[in-house]
Amino acid sequence: MRNVRTTPYKLGMRTSLVVLALGLLPCFACAPPHLATPLPEIAKLGSLEQVMDNQATAADPQWKKIGATSFTDADYTDLMALAERIEATSAKTKDFSKGPEFDALAQRLGEKAKALGSAASVKNVAATSAALGEMKATCKECHSKFK
Repeated sequence: MRNVRTTPYKLGMRTSLVVLALGLLPCFACAPPHLATPLPEIAKLGSLEQVMDNQATAADPQWKKIGATSFTDADYTDLMALAERIEATSAKTKDFSKGPEFDALAQRLGEKAKALGSAASVKNVAATSAALGEMKATCKECHSKFK
């Protein structure tokens, strides 16, 4: 014999799960960046969103190092990898241009990334930290104008 009292609970639970799942869908659109496309594949990215996601995935964890008075060898390695990735992604943004000002900011970001790579490669703490800060400032400026 079927227990009638459990049927509403099961329907309620199932409905609750559907409502919960639908309610979480908008959160996935706001999820943190997660793309770490291999460098040789950056040129094949198909949208500006993919380029920006790759940049954020690499850069966001590094921003906390701005103003550091020392870096470990691992930090320098990470920052050189960041510089290489940002140079590649900045060059790719030309495929998704939003006009001359956007292109100039992308070029500036690439130049700041190159400066970061140079400073990190010779383990110059002050120049590394400054270049990282300038990269973040360029990102913020672009996002304030184009996001």
